[in-house]
Parts: sequence; structure tokens; C-alpha cells
Amino acid sequence: MGGVYGFEITNQELLNKIELRTKNQVMDIGKIAKIAKSITVEELNFSFEKESTDPNKLITTKKANCIGYSSMFNSFANQIIISKGITGEIESKHKIGKLELLGLNIHQFLKSPFFRDHDFNQLRNLKTGEVISIDPSLSDIFWIEKVTIKTNKLKDGE
Repeated sequence: MGGVYGFEITNQELLNKIELRTKNQVMDIGKIAKIAKSITVEELNFSFEKESTDPNKLITTKKANCIGYSSMFNSFANQIIISKGITGEIESKHKIGKLELLGLNIHQFLKSPFFRDHDFNQLRNLKTGEVISIDPSLSDIFWIEKVTIKTNKLKDGE
């Protein structure tokens, strides 16, 4: 994976999309989540196959699994944070956890090693403590806007 901040966005088309949606706007945690998610779901189609996690390649292939969706979201969010000069105020992290539905771990019903865990993202306002957890792949497939974290025993997807 691309490290703590995800991959550096070098693709000019992606940089233009970010610039267009953030130009002349003051960014807060909610706006960053909304913009990063919207670009991610517009650009990607879900795949159960092993795909790239580099947004600069995903812009061409258009296919990603939950890892690629989270990697792309994280890269977009961090590009916005860096470009707006708010790295000391807001952070975005790629996280790894388990999916539960109505309190039931759904991974136990899925035999494929592909489903041993699940990737999502977490934005945190470092000044206020506000946290938004978002799963861009679930958002794209099921229109689920935000997810709830049951425990903080999560792994960063670094």
C-alpha cells in the first residue's frame, strides 16, 4: 500500500477533479468526506478480484475491491488536507476491521479468504475530536453513508 497518507495523487485528471470540487471552499471534516467519497464512487466499480490499490492506476482500470476503494478515498482525502494546508487539523486514515450487520460478524459466513477483513476510512478532526468513519465500497454498493466503529482495536491499513 502507499503508506500512512495513501498514494500521492500524480494523475492530472484526478488532481483536476479534486481542485474543481475544493476550489474557493473552506474544508471541514464533513466536506472532505463527501468530496473524497463522491470522487471515489464515481471513478470505481466494485470487483471481487485482486486489483491495484494505486489511485493513479485505478483511474484507468476503474475496478477495485474494498482495499482499492479505501486507498483511493484516503489518497483523495489526504490530497485535500495537504492542498488546503490543514494537516495539523484533520487526518485521514485507511483502517482495517470486520463487518457486522445487526451485531453479527458476517465474515464467519463467507468462506473466501478475500473476506477475512474489510477496509474502510476514518477522518478525525484533531482539534475537536470529531470522527467520521466511512466505507466507500459499501457506500457505492449499498448507499451506506457512514459506518459505526464498535471498538478501537483496528489496524491502520498501512
